[in-house]
Amino acid sequence: MKAYMLVEKDKLELVDLPMRKPARNEMLLKVEACSICGSDLEGLHGIHPKVVMPVVMGHEMASTVVEVGADVKQFKPGDRVAGTGSVSCGRCANCLAGRRHECLSPLSPGFTGQGAYAEYFICTPHSVTLIPEGISFDEAAVAQPAGIANHAVTQRAKILAGELVLVQGCGPIGLSAMRHAKLAGAKVVSTDIVDYRCDYAVELGADVVLNAHRDDVRQAIMDLSGGKGADKVIECVGGAQDETIPQAVRCVKNGGLVTVVGSFAEDRATLPIINFKFSEKAIIGSQGMAPGYAAIFDLVLSGKMDLTALISHTISLDELPQGLAMMDTKSDNVMKVVVRP
Repeated sequence: MKAYMLVEKDKLELVDLPMRKPARNEMLLKVEACSICGSDLEGLHGIHPKVVMPVVMGHEMASTVVEVGADVKQFKPGDRVAGTGSVSCGRCANCLAGRRHECLSPLSPGFTGQGAYAEYFICTPHSVTLIPEGISFDEAAVAQPAGIANHAVTQRAKILAGELVLVQGCGPIGLSAMRHAKLAGAKVVSTDIVDYRCDYAVELGADVVLNAHRDDVRQAIMDLSGGKGADKVIECVGGAQDETIPQAVRCVKNGGLVTVVGSFAEDRATLPIINFKFSEKAIIGSQGMAPGYAAIFDLVLSGKMDLTALISHTISLDELPQGLAMMDTKSDNVMKVVVRP
């Protein structure tokens, strides 16, 4: 089967990988759609802490079941499924406590194992979800970043109606976080440093949109809150920058909460410690999508969330390098690129 292998930093190769039959507890999937994630760019450039090379990247996937092992009863050939393929170990303290999304030794396709920038993929039935009728493969692939945002907004930040929320970043996860916060009844300020991404936030319903390199974000937040500050901030940028965490702490109110969703390139960040400590502010992390796909599929089917609004380009597997380059340079007003192997 064809697949794109990240063989070393900044080097992708189109390779022909051997096919194998699924084991008794596995399924063989035909990859129908896999959307490009910002973490794939970090992996490409060798700055993602979880990517182990050589590896086939790609984890936001939707597929058709081709073959199931003898012990698989939940799915059958022809079923449409979505999932990252990630498998928790089931043995560590977090898994035993019911927090499998915080597994200490996960097998993470696209990071530590073969991902979905390939024609086929093998996984266990517990790592995917049935796609309901009315949801396309493209939508199911993009449901993953929307699910990450849902976890951050509803489970970690616990956004409430009437709160003023600052969402940093207008990429797919930031835009999804903004939309989830709006669905919760919050007033949302979205920020980015790329104008066309700010335009996306305007179109998708943010109450206020600011360019963080041109506008005085903190002053705007103070004006909107009567000098109090945002009730909560959701950081959806990450990467190699060190601007968003200091800004988040300075913009959130005394006793307020900052939730970090973005994946950073280094294991460090600048914290305005005096402001943070004396104002009793809090920072927590948000990882994965513990509530799963069902909540996102329900929102789509009910008409409350349009995932197609995030998809700007669809490409073939052969065009993966061009898709990554487009996202890397933010050219052609790119938002979400879906690869169709």
